[in-house]
Amino acid sequence: MIARVRALACVALLLLPVVGGAADADFAAAVRAAAARHPAPDARLAVGDAFLRFETSTLHAEIAATDPAAYSDIETRWLALAGMMRVGAPAAEVRARAEELAALLERAGAGARAPVSTASLFVDGLLIIVREGFEAILILGALIAYLTKVGAADRRVLIWSGAGAAVAASVALAAVARWLIPMSGAFREALEGITMLLATVVLFAASYWLISKAEARHWQAFVRARLEGALGSGRGTALVLVSFLVVFREGFETVLFYQALALRADDVRAGLSAVASGFAVGVAVLAVVWVALVRWGLRIPMRPFFAITGALLYLLAFKFAGAGVRELQEAGWVSVTPAALPDLAALGDWLGVYPFAEPLLAQGLLLAALAGGMVWVGLVRRAPSLDGREAARP
Repeated sequence: MIARVRALACVALLLLPVVGGAADADFAAAVRAAAARHPAPDARLAVGDAFLRFETSTLHAEIAATDPAAYSDIETRWLALAGMMRVGAPAAEVRARAEELAALLERAGAGARAPVSTASLFVDGLLIIVREGFEAILILGALIAYLTKVGAADRRVLIWSGAGAAVAASVALAAVARWLIPMSGAFREALEGITMLLATVVLFAASYWLISKAEARHWQAFVRARLEGALGSGRGTALVLVSFLVVFREGFETVLFYQALALRADDVRAGLSAVASGFAVGVAVLAVVWVALVRWGLRIPMRPFFAITGALLYLLAFKFAGAGVRELQEAGWVSVTPAALPDLAALGDWLGVYPFAEPLLAQGLLLAALAGGMVWVGLVRRAPSLDGREAARP
């Protein structure tokens, strides 16, 4: 059934037209022109407007699909430039940074729009689904293993329901955005940011709960309780929500990536075939990862399993917190304050760490919450037993 859903989703996204927008706009020239007017009041607004037009352009989707490292670098530099202009940085420094960004846009744009072979389309089609789906596979695989391990395998349908709804919502939203309500860059970035922050809350709660079970002496009592009955409705709702959020977080943008990629070949039919083949192989790779996660997870003793799974979910919550705030910065909902940090491009890709004060603050709060949670777990761990048995606190 899952393979059928994925196949239908692939066909649907390839049939959708590419989202329009400022596809042919000279973004490099717009950045240079805006920086040249700094510190005029409208200069920073012009940089922000150019960024939002870029986010809804075909060029954005092409670069993101074919060169994600360059795409991440462009976004970070663009936000940093807007932040410098907001705090009144010297004009010479602003223009130098703008020139670096413009040059990067020109190089990335030339590479994205160059003719490509079907072999290249196949590889890109494979990498997109693997790259975008890997985190979701980690989370969903851990949750499936958890349900099986605590004797609630029948509740796995909750995970499938949330993930399937997210796939359908991603494709539907792309269609609606194209045909009914052309989606502005600000709205799209805000939607992604809100989704990430919601996922952060759910993942952090799940990670704390799992780690508390691994650390507290009464974890065996909890397992016995779960073996005696199904999960409560409240926790069942949380499982549906987290599976929906982690898939939907990347689903809509993944659809746009494939739309842009499928039309890059001179021979449209051959291009569609190459992209679809890459997608299918990528899904097979993710399926192998899925099976390995579930099977290996079941072989891990309960206490280490809870600890490892909780740590994984917390790490992803930490990443989502930084990335979610950055998406809201791109939408203009949150201010941009450059932080005096070294080049964090690699950390941005893997951990959502960016050289801006606002996402760093969100991640700092998450670290503080983790520290507070661990203190609480320590207190629970030392709590006296009830009626001669270990307490089974949530």
